[in-house]
Amino acid sequence: MFNAAIIKKFIILLVIVGSATLLAGLLSNTNNITLRLAQEIVPIKKIKKKPLTALVPNLPRKNLPILTPPKEVKAFYITASSALTPSSINHIINVIENSDVNAAVVNVKESNGITLTPRIAKLVQRLRDKNIYPIARIVLFQDNELAQERPEFALKDEEGNLWGKDSYRFIDPSNKKVWDYNIAVANKALDIGFAEINFDYVRFPDGYVDDIVYPFYKYDRLKKDVINEAVEYINGKIKENHPEAIISLDIFAYAFLRTHDVGIGQKLTDLADHYDVIAPMIYPSHYGPGNFGFENPAEHPYQVALQTLQYGINQLKAVNKEVIIRPWIQDFDMGAVYDKEKIQQQIKAIEDAGLKSGWMVWNPSNFYIQNEFDFSEENQ
Repeated sequence: MFNAAIIKKFIILLVIVGSATLLAGLLSNTNNITLRLAQEIVPIKKIKKKPLTALVPNLPRKNLPILTPPKEVKAFYITASSALTPSSINHIINVIENSDVNAAVVNVKESNGITLTPRIAKLVQRLRDKNIYPIARIVLFQDNELAQERPEFALKDEEGNLWGKDSYRFIDPSNKKVWDYNIAVANKALDIGFAEINFDYVRFPDGYVDDIVYPFYKYDRLKKDVINEAVEYINGKIKENHPEAIISLDIFAYAFLRTHDVGIGQKLTDLADHYDVIAPMIYPSHYGPGNFGFENPAEHPYQVALQTLQYGINQLKAVNKEVIIRPWIQDFDMGAVYDKEKIQQQIKAIEDAGLKSGWMVWNPSNFYIQNEFDFSEENQ
């Protein structure tokens, strides 16, 4: 008689292996069991994950004329949702055509994933046909979708869970595979006709970061050095494929106010070496009480914008560096109601700071009002 426990174990193995031969060996000759097992158990191959670059849509490259940016780029920000909704994009284009605006910053990779589609490619052609300068916005290291799909690249907390809120996941900025992934997105955006790549979230996370566990970054280098290495590599590879491309960087306004890294890897005088355009996000609502002596800086857009820009300009002059500065301005209600007057105060601050390369308008709802951006004499 066979021991019942032994038989039970081998029947379980039989189910796993799926072999009638194993059962025959068990019933006919117990001495054959080990031999049969050795013959029948096939090692399970580890499934190899596709490279991150395989996640980028394979849209065909278009042979389009090289675009020269306007002397002053005046752009609206457009989400992928607005870009793909006919009523929304038609309204935005109508406002652009009947105002001083001449460019569009379109999301092609948001924090929730890549939004490059054939419909976006058609939109780029439409913008070109209307002489609207097309800029592709890519959110770099904040990537909720990639964190969920490929958590081995994501920041974790001390318990091994994804760090941050569901809408605020970060990928390790030091990983070269992540760099290559975003390079592939940028190259594809340029392939379909975008003239400029605008990178956002080129940084380490801010906020409470003491519990972060990085999968690759080991604190063996300064954060600013990691970011500098990343952007030098990313921008260099993009220029290899598209030497005509303009590459711009969204940067914290505080990087204009401080001569050192503000804890996220952004140091203005370093980053100026790697970009064609620096775009400080000078939203007055994002300054705290007491900044520049104002209890509520959002109520003082001209002074806040002007002083921020002057600090940054002086930083660059002190180290003899030049780069185009094209600020983001606020067009949303936070801290104050942002009407035409407050928008124009920011634009006047940019001009009074001596900057002549334009501006970009951040309105997360994408509801733009023509009257606010028509600066003709009859509309004053």
